[in-house]
Amino acid sequence: MDATKKRGEKMSLSFRRGMVVAILCATVFLAACEQVTPTPRPTPTRPVATEVIVATDTPTDTPTAVPTTTPTAVPAKVGGAQIPKLLNLNPLLPIFGPFPPEPIPSRPANIDPLTGLTADPAMLQRRPILARIGNDPLVRESNWQAGLNSADIVFEELIDILGSNYANTRYTAVFLSKDPPLIGPIRSERIVNFQMAPMLNGALANAGGSNGTRWLFSQTPIVNLDEYFNQPAYCYIPREGKLNYVGRLYTTGPRLRQYLTQKGWEKPIPLFGFTFSDPAPAGQPVKTIAFDKAPWPSFDAAQWQYDSASGKYLRFSTGAPVMDDSYPVTAQWGHGVDCTVTGPETKTQVSTSNIVVLYAKHEKTDIIEDSNNSVSVHITLTGQGDARFFRDGVMVTGKWQRQNEQEFFHFTDSSGNPYSLKPGNTFFEIVPLGFQLDLK
Repeated sequence: MDATKKRGEKMSLSFRRGMVVAILCATVFLAACEQVTPTPRPTPTRPVATEVIVATDTPTDTPTAVPTTTPTAVPAKVGGAQIPKLLNLNPLLPIFGPFPPEPIPSRPANIDPLTGLTADPAMLQRRPILARIGNDPLVRESNWQAGLNSADIVFEELIDILGSNYANTRYTAVFLSKDPPLIGPIRSERIVNFQMAPMLNGALANAGGSNGTRWLFSQTPIVNLDEYFNQPAYCYIPREGKLNYVGRLYTTGPRLRQYLTQKGWEKPIPLFGFTFSDPAPAGQPVKTIAFDKAPWPSFDAAQWQYDSASGKYLRFSTGAPVMDDSYPVTAQWGHGVDCTVTGPETKTQVSTSNIVVLYAKHEKTDIIEDSNNSVSVHITLTGQGDARFFRDGVMVTGKWQRQNEQEFFHFTDSSGNPYSLKPGNTFFEIVPLGFQLDLK
C-alpha cells in the first residue's frame, strides 16, 4: 500500500507539473498571438471639451448648426473606381452628396470663380489643388515658403493643442488658375481640411498625417495626395539641422497636374465660387490687422499692412516681411528623389487683395498628432458665424454662412446684404470664437 501510495503521489506531482507547464505554454502562445494579431483601429471620436477664449469688445455669435439632409447612397468616382457616398456616422467627417450642391452662377468662361480675375479658360477646367504649406518659424525665417502668391485663395488655421496652447499655424493654399514652379514646404494634413476640400472637390497635397487623421481621410472620397502613398508627386530639397523635416518636401504645379492626369484624377470641377465687385464698399478705415493675441502663438504673430500703392495687404510675421521664395525645379520623379533647381529664384513679399476673418468654434479631439501628445483641433465651419472683411483699406463687419462642407461660403454685411470680394486673391484667417484682432 505504501509503495502504491508513493507511486500515486509521484504521478499526481508529475501531472500537476505537466499541467503548470501546459498552462505556461498556452499563456506564451496566447501572448504571442496577441502580439501578431492586429487590433481593429478605433474610430476617433470628438469629445465635448473646448478651450477658453478671451472675450472681445464686440460680441460674437456661436456658429449654429444648420440641419442638413443625409444623402442617399450615390456612387462617387474616385480615381476610376466607383464607391458609394458616405453617411456622416462620425461627427468629424463631412457629409458628401451630389456635387455641386448648388446651381452654378452664370459667368464668362474666362473668369476665375475663386478670384474674379480673367484667366485661361482651359486652366479653369481642372480640379483645384489644395496644398498644405508649413508656417513654422524656421521655415519663415529661412525663406523656405514657396507658392503662396500664386494661390487663388489661402486658408490659415491654428493646429494642434498641447496643454492649453496651440502648437502653430498652417496654410492650405488653393491653386486653380496658376501652376507655380515650386510649392512648399509640404506639411501634413489635418481634419480642418474636411472644411475646405469638399467645397472645391479638390486634390489635397500633403505629407501624410497621424494614424487617426489618416484613417478618417480613408473614409472619404477626397482625392488625397498623401506623400507616403504618392511619392512620385514630390521631391526633396536637402536641409541641415534637427528640424530639417519641416522644410524639405516640395512639389510643383506642373508635376501635380501631370500626376493627377496619370492617375485619372484630373477633371473639370464646376465651382460655385465667390461674388466680386470693383468698387470699394463703405466701411471702417483699417490699415493694419494683427493676429498677436492669445491663443494665437506669439512666435507666429502675424500682421497685414495695407499698401495703398498696390491696393494689397502685405504680410509680416514677428515684425519681419514674409517672403514667397520661388524658383523652378524638376526631378527624376520617383520615390524619395531630390529636387533639381533649373532656374533663378524670385522673392516677393506675400500679399493679398482680400482678408476674410472667419470666427468658428474650435474643439479638442482625442486624435494624437505627434510625439508630444498634441491633439488635433476640430473647427466647425458649417452653419453660420461672424466674419470680418478687409479690402481697399476698409473693414466691413458681417457673417459667413453655409449648410454643409460642400457648399461655398456665403457672405453678408451687418445689414444682411451680400458682401462682394475685391477681384484678386484672398486669405481666409480662421480664428476661435471671441478672438480679438488688433486693428489700427
